[in-house]
Amino acid sequence: MGHKKARNVAVNAYRCTERGGEGGRFEAGLFVFLVELKYFISMDNNPLPNRPLPVVSIVGRPNVGKSSLFNRILGKRVAVVDDVAGVTRDRNYMKAAWNDVEFTLVDTGGLIPNLHEAIPEAIHDQVDIAIRESAVVLFVVEMGTGVTDLDQIIARQLRRSFSDRTILVVNKAESARAVYEIPTYMQLGFGKPFPVSALHGKGVGDLLEETLERARENSATGQGVTVETEGLRVAIVGRPNAGKSSLVNKLLKQNRMIVDSKPGTTRDAVDSLLEFGDKKIILIDTAGLRKKARVKKNDLEYYSNMRALDSIDRCDICVLVVDVSAGIGVQDMRIMRKITDARKGVVLVWNKWDIMEKDHKTFDNLAADVRNEYPELKNVPMISLSALTGQRVSALMDIVFSVKERMGVNVGGKEFEDQIFSWVRAHPHPVTPGAEVRFMGAKQVNAAFPLFRFFVTNHDTVTPGYERFLANKIYDKYDFLGCPVVVEFRPISRGKSSNEGMVQNIIDTEAI
Repeated sequence: MGHKKARNVAVNAYRCTERGGEGGRFEAGLFVFLVELKYFISMDNNPLPNRPLPVVSIVGRPNVGKSSLFNRILGKRVAVVDDVAGVTRDRNYMKAAWNDVEFTLVDTGGLIPNLHEAIPEAIHDQVDIAIRESAVVLFVVEMGTGVTDLDQIIARQLRRSFSDRTILVVNKAESARAVYEIPTYMQLGFGKPFPVSALHGKGVGDLLEETLERARENSATGQGVTVETEGLRVAIVGRPNAGKSSLVNKLLKQNRMIVDSKPGTTRDAVDSLLEFGDKKIILIDTAGLRKKARVKKNDLEYYSNMRALDSIDRCDICVLVVDVSAGIGVQDMRIMRKITDARKGVVLVWNKWDIMEKDHKTFDNLAADVRNEYPELKNVPMISLSALTGQRVSALMDIVFSVKERMGVNVGGKEFEDQIFSWVRAHPHPVTPGAEVRFMGAKQVNAAFPLFRFFVTNHDTVTPGYERFLANKIYDKYDFLGCPVVVEFRPISRGKSSNEGMVQNIIDTEAI
């Protein structure tokens, strides 16, 4: 018995005994509770952490509202939505939940059968993969247009192998006349359609109840399940056409991302699971970030850029991909500053190394020149590779994990404080008349990145140059390559004992 039916039986029992007084209501209420408890205990296919999650894919022709339905089910705007057909190109996986039951939801590009252009054909391949790995397929059509030829072609393809796994969804059914038009969609051959409005949320709850009921049935036979795992989140960022999707595909060893020579092929931030030895990595491929002035607000690219920037915030390590033939530019440095401001680890990748004329000194000279021109890159690890040929691609992940390891390094408290005092003695803070800066103590603060706090007098007069001096000293001494070392200055709490005995270590910079 499914959860929906079991609960209805229990609720009806409660209503039947409602007039039986307090004792009857208590017994009926207990019955409702026990029925639901028994259901959740006995539901072998209820996906708990680290257990198989049923896969639910959303497919259909372009611009019928697949991504809007995807966002509605997730309860947040994850996929880019636009009136222009073909916005979604790669398949996008996200974990979703309904009534405490988790599943993997997949958004796909619009199917355009028999159209042999490079990107539509690649979209077709992406959708085909998504369907094959699904426990349930939500076939979305559009109210108001009737059944189109494309709908018929897609339905024919689904009926061949996936008829028992397909639910027909009629989107944009918010108008009163929808009830009269729904029967016309039964000709597609998937039984009673589900009318919904992804924009307003109408009918989505009933659709999800049926979806999870079907998912449990199909998952019991081993169809369409994935294992949800947590892992190191790595965002692949950079300018358009730097080779980000090609790098993701090479790492995954499959055409997970659509790749084309035209800039802007990737429009959403798409997550993929990579197993690297015994380690789990969530790779986030992002849209190329162009200069803000070139992107119109409310344009499709504007929202794609917002997704890419959000990916920086939700990752652990960023991989900044630079086309070595184009060189590093102002926009690359803007992205680097975004990464630094978000307090994320970073690795710089020189991609397309296979097309470079080079010798054994080329990389070292390139790295030295770039670090000399851009001091912000002094403590950023670099690697040259070719996403096309796979040269040194696996070595990238070794560097990523080494950066992640360094992000969690804690230096010794007393040893660190003594080291700071020796640096300050050798190189005192510049004299600031009437606002003398004295260092009274220092410690590392527990954080997701290397964060160091200094207790000083006149903390608001510490110069940016001296802040950089201390940060560079910490980089050199403790090997935080690729990590965002952050130093902050706090005033002295005179009336408290919270300075942990550091007052005795006062260093009078004038005396020295």
